Amino acid sequence: MPENCTRLQYFNRIELRCEICPNTTIPSDDMMSCKCSKNQIEIFRNGFVPTCEECPEGTLSSPDQTGCLNCNNGTCHCPSQSTLIFRDASGNLLTNDAFCGNCASGFYRNDNGYCTKCETSCSEMNSTNSDQVYTRIKLQNGVEMKSIYIENHLSTDAKLCSERNIQSCEAMVNMCVLQNFESGSSLNACGLLENIKRLFNPWQNTLDALATTDDSELENENVIDHQYLFRPDSSFELFFARYDVNGTFDGFFTSEDIFLHFCDDSLNPFAPFLFGRRYQKECKIRKATFTDPRLERKLFEVYLKFSDEQGHSKLYPVHILNSAVRVNGQLLNFANKDRNRWVLTRRFYLFDDYSMKFDNSSKLMRFAAKIGINVVLQKERDGYINPPYLTIEYDDSTDEIFENSLEIIYHKDSSGYDQKLIIALSIIIPMSLFWSALCSYSWGRRQGKPSAVDASSILYFFVCEVSILGDVFFVLFGFIACWTTFAYKSQTYVLYNMLSYDQEKFLFHYFIASLVLKFFGLLFTMGALVFQETFFIDWERQKLRQTDEHGMPLSRDLHKSTEAEPVVVWRTYLIANEWNELQQYRKTSLALQVITMILLMEYFQVKNYALVEPEFERDAFDSSTTLSTLASSLAVTIFVYLSLALLQVLVRVLIVERIVTDPFHNFVDLCSLSNISVLSLTHSLYGYYIHGRSVHGKGDAGMSEMNEFLQRERNNLCGFRGLEPGSELQTFTVNLPNLFRSKYDEIFAVSKQTTSGVVGHEAITAKMNATVDAHSQMNSFLKKFVDHSITDIEYVVRDRPVLESVLDMEMSDSSITGTFTRDPVEIAYSRCFVYGNEWAWTSFECLTVTVFYLWSGSLYLAGFVVYVISHLIRLIFGYLSTNHLIKTSLVDQRFLV
Repeated sequence: MPENCTRLQYFNRIELRCEICPNTTIPSDDMMSCKCSKNQIEIFRNGFVPTCEECPEGTLSSPDQTGCLNCNNGTCHCPSQSTLIFRDASGNLLTNDAFCGNCASGFYRNDNGYCTKCETSCSEMNSTNSDQVYTRIKLQNGVEMKSIYIENHLSTDAKLCSERNIQSCEAMVNMCVLQNFESGSSLNACGLLENIKRLFNPWQNTLDALATTDDSELENENVIDHQYLFRPDSSFELFFARYDVNGTFDGFFTSEDIFLHFCDDSLNPFAPFLFGRRYQKECKIRKATFTDPRLERKLFEVYLKFSDEQGHSKLYPVHILNSAVRVNGQLLNFANKDRNRWVLTRRFYLFDDYSMKFDNSSKLMRFAAKIGINVVLQKERDGYINPPYLTIEYDDSTDEIFENSLEIIYHKDSSGYDQKLIIALSIIIPMSLFWSALCSYSWGRRQGKPSAVDASSILYFFVCEVSILGDVFFVLFGFIACWTTFAYKSQTYVLYNMLSYDQEKFLFHYFIASLVLKFFGLLFTMGALVFQETFFIDWERQKLRQTDEHGMPLSRDLHKSTEAEPVVVWRTYLIANEWNELQQYRKTSLALQVITMILLMEYFQVKNYALVEPEFERDAFDSSTTLSTLASSLAVTIFVYLSLALLQVLVRVLIVERIVTDPFHNFVDLCSLSNISVLSLTHSLYGYYIHGRSVHGKGDAGMSEMNEFLQRERNNLCGFRGLEPGSELQTFTVNLPNLFRSKYDEIFAVSKQTTSGVVGHEAITAKMNATVDAHSQMNSFLKKFVDHSITDIEYVVRDRPVLESVLDMEMSDSSITGTFTRDPVEIAYSRCFVYGNEWAWTSFECLTVTVFYLWSGSLYLAGFVVYVISHLIRLIFGYLSTNHLIKTSLVDQRFLV
């Protein structure tokens, strides 16, 4: 950098190094070139270095050091109120009579203290810039424009450039940039520059640095020896070399002085350059209000400033991917095109409204519509970067309002991520197929299928795979999104990068696929719950009545003095209604979930954690300019939703159900007091059993008698509630023998018998009589089965092996002798309800909220959509499950509310 140069050196801005001024020359005031010593004149300039000559004795060099003067006062020094006049009105040097005076009409005093001729009017500054610049410039739409400037100045600048005049070479480079680097014509600056490069080898390196190169420059991994960290003080600095259109070098400027975008921004100009922050600013600008003198008629080169490992400040040139560059008439420089065909340049402009006219009427403006700073992270070395580059997309317009944007993007080789994803999918998907095969095999056994492979088992295999694959995609890609987002924000040494745009699209498509799969998986789960078969076993015994309502004996014959009273059915209706109410009981409240999530995301701005920047500060920067990517928004949404759902589950299970109310254990207690057991078959030969046989022998009791029953149980004055002697365990998972199912179906068929030719009320009566008869037979059959009173239909009670618990399938044969597997926590039967299938609902709702939120951008809309969809599904499920419960339990539908 210039500050690295000593007082005897100048800074070669082309080759970015300090060089000693040769011979008697000395560094200029800005240290950007060499100049002649005092009392010397410049007779020739070879780039940055002049060839000087001493003025004869008795003469002094002119202020511009172009000639030797004889001054009237002998010193060529004028008081502050006057100016040294050393040229006549025609610009000729006054060698013998230079004098002090005022600038003549048509001249103005410049910053160096001598008179300069005005190009247009002396009220304007250097008017060289006001000349038209473009002649033949092919625009984005193919229209060619023409300018007077090149016709008047190109040949002169080309001649001076060939004579080693660096400013003229810079002017030609500027013309080449403004002509989109096209070459070939004799009136084309780029073509003339190529000729000068071939003819004058000493200028080869200099002009190469100002011209074009390919993308291999971006692969140099060792030139920027600075390790960037994710810290508040770690940023990348840009330096800008600014040139006037006539080739004058204005000096170096920081990003604070040169804005790469036109938006009116009151933020800290260094904030977008915090390393790791993904920045984007878009705005609409009125052309009439754009008058920033720092950008007017200027061209720029940009450099990355950094400190090497020894702490020395360095500059490295940043190359430009200019969308307007044409090679053989083709536009090759677009970020989404073949990178191997890119042509990188060094100099660019931000806007041009001082030369172009369209149809000789409206003024055409070319401007940088989209500017992107691309930071390429190295794959192997954490925190080191490859040479960054700028992407600029130009647009041309005659409109009064134009759009402009600046974006800072971080790239990293994604091949490692893609390879790991392929490996993960190639492992997990076969595992899901294997797990689906196990589920299908287990389902076939529970259904009593004679063959492990048949049409229904194959169909169920696909049903299982749909549900499992939905979970696989949800968990895998949700983990990827969360890991990349939170690992990116929490790292200090840069190891992880956010996903690329293509990878994020791929991720989002898989989430949509997961949503579709989970939707069908949820329907399959709810369908299985709807079609389960539940029967309520009433253990109550008939009462014998010996007297009538007046207390008189029924008969004088003692053998005929008793009459059996029917068992009261209200207890069965009570249990059936309680069972039906538990169907839709959940561990989480969707309404509370949605409201809480909207409150956190929108009011407390938790969504700002999705902003791509180091650390987890939500309010450190303006969220309107720091980008949140698709993956980061997805990660935060999923994390917040699942965290709230988990919190609800923990509160419900660990606090509410332990301290306030536990509906499932309360239901088991209610069954015991009602003297009713429940058998619910989720498969033909598999289901759950709740042993509700009362230890008091009856459930029909008055208030006083029921209180006495409870007191006896509290004082341990009665037997145990459990199925087994001396046990309190009342819930079991059952695997039933084949003969059980045959008898069960035979009895159930009785309820479907109808009497032909009977219509109207008589048909309803006949239907009810058949149902009552079937209920009585089924109740008697199930009581005998539980009591081991059927010799050829038997079962054993056992504990569940660990392997069966892990695989969720039975390893033993229960086709002849059934098994009642103990459930120590007395909650396994909750799988008959939504409560035991909470993940199917929660994962589906989480995916619905996430997809609709990312699609619409509105969390309010996403919350409304998921609530409506979930509520509709539950309404349909409730209606269908209630109807099927009526059919399988054989209870009167008029009493099931």
